[in-house]
Amino acid sequence: MTTMDEQQKTRLLLFRVLTVVGLALMIASYFSPMWWVSLKAVQYPKETFPDGIRIEMHWTGVENGCVGAERAEIADEEGLDCVEEMNTINHYIGMEPIERGAQLEFAAAPYLFIAFGVMLVAMLFYSGPGWWLLAIPAIVAPIVFVLDFAFWLWWFGHHLKDWAAFTVKPFMPTVLGEGLVAQFSTFSYPHYGMALSVLSSVVIALAVLIRRKQLKEQGRD
Repeated sequence: MTTMDEQQKTRLLLFRVLTVVGLALMIASYFSPMWWVSLKAVQYPKETFPDGIRIEMHWTGVENGCVGAERAEIADEEGLDCVEEMNTINHYIGMEPIERGAQLEFAAAPYLFIAFGVMLVAMLFYSGPGWWLLAIPAIVAPIVFVLDFAFWLWWFGHHLKDWAAFTVKPFMPTVLGEGLVAQFSTFSYPHYGMALSVLSSVVIALAVLIRRKQLKEQGRD
């Protein structure tokens, strides 16, 4: 076997290993929180609400992110649903309930991830025209998540209803970092699921580059 043949086999093996690792990371991100948002104010003291009124965004929905209180005198707060609590807070400024956002995206996410996974598996064996297109959806997934998240924040902040107890001008909620809405400090940051998703994208992109180099050397790309 020539040195060139050995390099070809090594690159093919590395491409397949990286693709499988990227697929595993993508699946892990699907079951992990992607982003978290928290509201803090004086009426929610740190000793009772160490993370404020916190919710977590997943690929398939929004979940309670509040940590149960540990002190005995506030043990009745352990069952607090921070999604409901944040909806109550938002109601005062005329904001729609969180459940109104991204309904289509949440419903489609399981089927999209299955499709992305099938495409990556197909890419392990297919090397015909446009083979690299099979990796694009998985690679851009975290970017699409952030863009969609930002859109819905804009939508919520610009579709305030007249039932509001406190009138505020339409605004763009903070996508990344800290902000201030009325008397509430807002915090919005990526969660570990986003790290998994970005790492998946990087690994899959690297696999594509290795495969492309291998096929180019064979005169097939």
